[in-house]
Amino acid sequence: MNPSALLKNKLIQNIFSQGFVQLANYAVPLLVIPYVTRVLGPELFGTASFAQNLASYGTLLVHFGFEFSATQEVSINRDNPEKLQKTFWEVVAFKFLLLIFSFAVLFFFCDDQHNSTLVFAAALLNVGCVVFPSWFLQGVEQIAKMSLFTFFVRIIGAVLVFVFVKSPEHVLFYLLALSLSNVVVGFVAFFYVIRKFGIKFQVPYRLLQSPSVRKGFPIFLNTFLVNCNVFVGVSFVGNLLTDYDVGIYSGAQKIMNAILMVVSQPFLIALFPRMSKKFDEDKKAGYYFMIRCLGLIALVSAIASVAVYFLSPMAVDLMLGEKFSQSVSLLCLLAPLPLLYTIASALTVQGLFGMQLQKFAPIVGFLVFVSNIFFCWMLIPNTGVDGAAYSWMLCQLVEIVSVMLIIETFRKRM
Repeated sequence: MNPSALLKNKLIQNIFSQGFVQLANYAVPLLVIPYVTRVLGPELFGTASFAQNLASYGTLLVHFGFEFSATQEVSINRDNPEKLQKTFWEVVAFKFLLLIFSFAVLFFFCDDQHNSTLVFAAALLNVGCVVFPSWFLQGVEQIAKMSLFTFFVRIIGAVLVFVFVKSPEHVLFYLLALSLSNVVVGFVAFFYVIRKFGIKFQVPYRLLQSPSVRKGFPIFLNTFLVNCNVFVGVSFVGNLLTDYDVGIYSGAQKIMNAILMVVSQPFLIALFPRMSKKFDEDKKAGYYFMIRCLGLIALVSAIASVAVYFLSPMAVDLMLGEKFSQSVSLLCLLAPLPLLYTIASALTVQGLFGMQLQKFAPIVGFLVFVSNIFFCWMLIPNTGVDGAAYSWMLCQLVEIVSVMLIIETFRKRM
């Protein structure tokens, strides 16, 4: 394929446009972090990060795997308005029930030791997660629109942080700014989709029989357990070490998370609807299409890993400041993560979910989760925050190996 034809390819355009918007989306938080870390300092930044970490468990619950199961339903039925409408209200209703449950869990289990006010301020973000129909926009391949809404979340949140966070005592305002921006833009996106696609209100019933919920449950178990890799590390550091250590680790983690999203999300979001259709039409053709895509994914993510290693000192100095100098060695240590994480995510999302083998996803998630706890328990007491970094990377290897074994087993039966 010549370069001009390649540039006209819709899938390539989606990947590049999504990559550009993701870069813009995460450039804004990276501009906010230097300000926040300098205003709050390592200790209070660590306290806020720990509150965000606890609230993030609720975020995983509310998403429930709908980013893949509901996206797949919308993609397959995009020409059927009745099914789209039914899917829309089923997903929104189920997300709302999960939101209530997540707040109930926080209410009963959160205590003053974990700064409950800060945790609930951080958890308000999940209201925005309920109403923001990113899964719907992905399914109809309006990825640029979805990313644009996300960009506005970042901008509004950044403005609120710069306006209201002026001293260490404003740590609560920092968390509220991030949460409220998600809520406001989430509602705007919600009403945009309703109006744009003519979705009328429909009382959802038999939610547990909804295809999105049934397909989403094993995906949720996998996503919840796998994403706990990030949160479990912070939880162990917070309980075994100090707030200062949490701050140092969280600083490096936030930079790395931004890099991971910029590198991996364009492929995951742009490819998944196309990959689902390929596998739905012809499993063999879908498999070979996935293999070709993995080559490009590996190349881009490997370049990102090399860049992280060499640019870590500059990134930490620019983003976090001199008080976070210990984060440099952590970020260098985590340099292989963009390659490992992107390959693991691509195999799971494009391969396992694309082939509709999501029933095996909880097994993979459980293996990764148990491995993470074991690695953290073994490594953090002896190596400190470095142990959390090692655990994060080792878990990606566990996911890669386990998913490859499942895919190869079913490929032989095609």
